[in-house]
Amino acid sequence: MVDVETVISLLLAQAPLVAIAVTVLYYTLDKKIESLDRKIESIKADLERKIEVLGREIKDVKDAFYSYENTLIDFLAVKGVVAESEAVLLRGALRSLVPLAKSKYYTEEVRKRLIELLDKEIGDYTWSDIAELEKIAEAIRKEAWETGREDLRKYYPLLMMYTAMLRGILRRREIEKRRSDREKPQD
Repeated sequence: MVDVETVISLLLAQAPLVAIAVTVLYYTLDKKIESLDRKIESIKADLERKIEVLGREIKDVKDAFYSYENTLIDFLAVKGVVAESEAVLLRGALRSLVPLAKSKYYTEEVRKRLIELLDKEIGDYTWSDIAELEKIAEAIRKEAWETGREDLRKYYPLLMMYTAMLRGILRRREIEKRRSDREKPQD
């Protein structure tokens, strides 16, 4: 038969060894966990840097695309491929889709000015009107970026396209005026 006292005394005799083993195991695991935490933090920081760089690169590609698109539209308008009637159609769409103003960049005052500019006849636009439309578009872009508003995100490229059309139409008019001035007989 098993002597319970002997078993208990043997267990008690080994208790310090068990305590030491548990303590060593705890510290070993703790160091491994700390090392693993440092590795995870390092990987996390590296991923955050890579995501930030990727975000900047995507923004650069988007900006390059918008710049290319606007330059192409401007060029086509100068060449007469984009007609005033097309600009009138886009202006009508923009006028009907004017987003509501809700915060710091795209304010109610900016919205009202946008409506005033969109109500102008194509032939009445000046370079300062175009510059103002570009500033309003930038306010819309910033607002869309900070708030995530989908309506502003969709409106921005349309407004930039319209502005590019106006730039091209204005340039074409200036070119035609210079040409006609040169062709006038000199007295």
